[in-house]
Amino acid sequence: MTRKIVLYSPLPPVALATRLKEVLGGGKGRKAGVTGHGTEEDMLLYVYRPNFQNSFQTGLKATMAADGDGTRIEGRIGPPGSAVFFMWIWCGFLLFFIAFGAIGMIMSGASLMANALFFVIPAGMLLFGWGLWRLGTWNDSKDRDAILKFLADTVQAREA
Repeated sequence: MTRKIVLYSPLPPVALATRLKEVLGGGKGRKAGVTGHGTEEDMLLYVYRPNFQNSFQTGLKATMAADGDGTRIEGRIGPPGSAVFFMWIWCGFLLFFIAFGAIGMIMSGASLMANALFFVIPAGMLLFGWGLWRLGTWNDSKDRDAILKFLADTVQAREA
């Protein structure tokens, strides 16, 4: 899941942004590995895999600010907020149908089979959503480690 992270780099913000642009190539000509873009104020890093698209992909979205002689990098690492929001809406909507079916079954005294539409289909869709999330975040811990290692190697960023 998304985690707040605070890093410190001994490089000043402009030097840090310049170094990232040199290594990342400004997002052009991407090759497998950590890529992204940024300025001296913010950055977005993620692990690029050729021929593989994933809306749940772990990334680091952070702001950068001068801190003494170096730079404080503060942000969130994990799946994008839009993917998390989508899953909350998806599951909430389906749980509403399941609750509606349960209340209807209790109030009407109908059998489970009569209300199966409100249980079986939403339950299957919940299971599908769980599988989608699980597959989408399969490389989450590896991607987090790769991004943090990339920052440590490239701009000497360490946890503050």
